[in-house]
Amino acid sequence: MKVRNYILILALGLFGCSDFLEESSQDEIRPSTLTDLEQILLGEAYMDQYNIYNLTDIFTDNVSCYGIWAETQKVTFESRMWLYRWDDNMFASSGGGDNSNFWKVPYYGIGACNVVLDHLDKMYGDASLRESLRGEALVLRACYYFHLVNFFGFPYNHGDPKVNLGVPLKLNSSVRDEHFARNSVAEVYTQIEKDLLEGNRLLRENDFHRNYFRIGHLAAKALLSRVYLYMEDWDKALAYADSVLQAKPDLLDLNRFGVPDIFRSNSFVTVYSPNTSDEIIWAREYHATHVFNADGSWNKFPFSLSQDFLEVLGSSYEACVNKTIRDLRGAYFVSWGDDRNNYLQHRYQIAAVKDKWWGKYQGIRTAEMYLNRAEACARKYQKEGTVRYLELALEDLNALRRHRLNNAYEFEPIGITDAGLLIHFILDERRRELSGETNHRWFDLRRNGMPTLSHPFFMNQSDEKVEYKLSTNGYLIPIPEKAIRLNPKLEQNKR
Repeated sequence: MKVRNYILILALGLFGCSDFLEESSQDEIRPSTLTDLEQILLGEAYMDQYNIYNLTDIFTDNVSCYGIWAETQKVTFESRMWLYRWDDNMFASSGGGDNSNFWKVPYYGIGACNVVLDHLDKMYGDASLRESLRGEALVLRACYYFHLVNFFGFPYNHGDPKVNLGVPLKLNSSVRDEHFARNSVAEVYTQIEKDLLEGNRLLRENDFHRNYFRIGHLAAKALLSRVYLYMEDWDKALAYADSVLQAKPDLLDLNRFGVPDIFRSNSFVTVYSPNTSDEIIWAREYHATHVFNADGSWNKFPFSLSQDFLEVLGSSYEACVNKTIRDLRGAYFVSWGDDRNNYLQHRYQIAAVKDKWWGKYQGIRTAEMYLNRAEACARKYQKEGTVRYLELALEDLNALRRHRLNNAYEFEPIGITDAGLLIHFILDERRRELSGETNHRWFDLRRNGMPTLSHPFFMNQSDEKVEYKLSTNGYLIPIPEKAIRLNPKLEQNKR
């Protein structure tokens, strides 16, 4: 089967694909059983070889510029500075060049999901397996569209989502030489919700109890909680988070391992390690160089964690060296090198997995569900004044923190009663817990008013710093130049 070529055509169909239609056609796909389709789902829709999970960290206040410290870092610096500066030409030939991870890769995954969905009813095999695969493909497709609409459209709660441009919806695997215009943000969210609800139902009714590398009904519910949080439907965000936590309340207690040595070895543990998988709902491996890494060695990185983020996290070189750190995330979620200027986020990189020296994993964890439920309760407390929602928000917040703070110190529960201050604290807690994962920080900034950000910029250590500022329209990532060129119906974002 020339499946990969065909799916690539489906992705390119969003740009216009006449040249490719002359070389390929739908009869190149010849699955005959459900097992064939399952292999397409696993091999093409899950896309382990690509990274859409931590693309946007460099846009956020969690990252700052430290310039280059060696000539070997110059190429990395010059390729990533376009993203760091939120440059209009970040995906243009005159700037950062094409970056397939933001646009082409998600649409490739959507194309694979569409192939599976369109062929399921034509295949021989167990009916329950068929419906389970259908549910899995629907949830995956929704996940890709969720990332796309939050990359390229305004957040759902900004302006009128029925008017604001989202991304094109392609919901079948037919290949036609046509161009697709952008659907509205509301239309994309409606499709995401529809896919997740149906996917959740199918996976719940046809549960094969697969491992956490495959999407199940708990992952569908968790994504529904996330989507409703972004839509500010607090009741549904709360309900779906609660449904997940009723079935899986587990959290990994970082105190199980003590304070790690400052010089991390390849035997370290993280929240995504298979042998410490307490809170994983869904995890996938991906292959990509680290956003901060320059040349594969432990150097000072041109773009690395900001001092502001390290302060929020409570992480410092001295506290890690002396093992006096109070919030263990500052030790386990950040890797320090041989001096105070050498660090990067580390929570999702694990060692010795599947005979590979390094593996990088991200996905969905119960920690996010505790934070979703806490925020939804705090928002309802702010709106309605019902004290019970305050109590529930604090319970979830403190439950998570008990598993993160160093028990060498007496635990001090959070007891904030002002709704505004509590919401602010929860958002900081999301920053501490979720930054570096599945674009959470960038998306949280977007849905919370798109504040003005400032990035200092310089290349050589002797250069004068230039300050770049991000305004509201800068939260819209430009559609790649190549996509615009191939599809005249695509309207570019106005930044």
